Amino acid sequence: MPALSLERVRALRLISQLLAPSAALNFKSERNAVDVAKHMLASQAQQRGSALVALDTRSENADAATALEKSLLIRSWTQRGTHQILAAEDVRWMTLLCSPRILAASTKRRSSLLLDDASVARARDALTIAAESAPVSRTQVYELFRSVDIDPGDYRGQHLLRHFGGEGVIVQGPPINGEDSFVALDTVCPLSLALTGDAALEEMTRRYFHSRGAATVKDLVWWSGLTVRDVKKGIALVEAAGEVQAAEGPSGEDMWIPTWAIDVTGAEVASALDRELLLPAFDEYLISYTDRSHVMDPEHLFSIGPGKNGVFKPFRVVRGEALPV
Repeated sequence: MPALSLERVRALRLISQLLAPSAALNFKSERNAVDVAKHMLASQAQQRGSALVALDTRSENADAATALEKSLLIRSWTQRGTHQILAAEDVRWMTLLCSPRILAASTKRRSSLLLDDASVARARDALTIAAESAPVSRTQVYELFRSVDIDPGDYRGQHLLRHFGGEGVIVQGPPINGEDSFVALDTVCPLSLALTGDAALEEMTRRYFHSRGAATVKDLVWWSGLTVRDVKKGIALVEAAGEVQAAEGPSGEDMWIPTWAIDVTGAEVASALDRELLLPAFDEYLISYTDRSHVMDPEHLFSIGPGKNGVFKPFRVVRGEALPV
């Protein structure tokens, strides 16, 4: 089991997140935003603009906004009940894999929002029919809800939209007059990777560690929203396939790295740490991990995030460390 210094952990994360080069990763140099999204699998997109900057920062072409408009990239709620951006082919299987626990929690909230199963079904039917024809703005969605006797006020509208997104019924479409819009998943993602069950779990685990390693079990539990049991099962599958291997972190913690990381040279580590970066709010360099102490001093918690409101701010990366702008 290789032992990782703090410097190597930081460098491997910069390399795996496409923020520094390495021959070991062997990722094509002429990559676009869709290539990056496929590698990252899912990227936090609570702020649409910041998410597009994050993809473009890792790309050779500033084309994330165009790819989103063409539905080559999709903004949806695949995990943790928050907005993510993914390549279109990955939205359906990731939603079905990661959203069940969020949906169960969402269902339990219905009584406090004065919603019952019948009203949720009416809202779903009304929205699905409309969103199969064209994107529907948030204002239009709320009018649809009112037309079937559901008041979208008091967070009911937001709750229903997030719930239907977690079901895989809808995803976000292009903005309409500056307003969020929603469209039926089947209309913009007709072709999806046919991954279910253990195959989906293995693919998610493989791509997480290939794009975020070195990382821990707890990191992947946080990022995916899955249980510890599921995550350990996924790791066992990718380890058996020779895709990841165990490593000892800087404080003796159990970590996992992609097998290609073994071949990252000392010179590539030094080169990665020499890079200075400006990354947007909610960037995956921080938000991919529940334990951010490897790359951020706790004293910066409220100057970078997450603050008490859960918001992450833009930040600098110097020697692999996240610092306030």
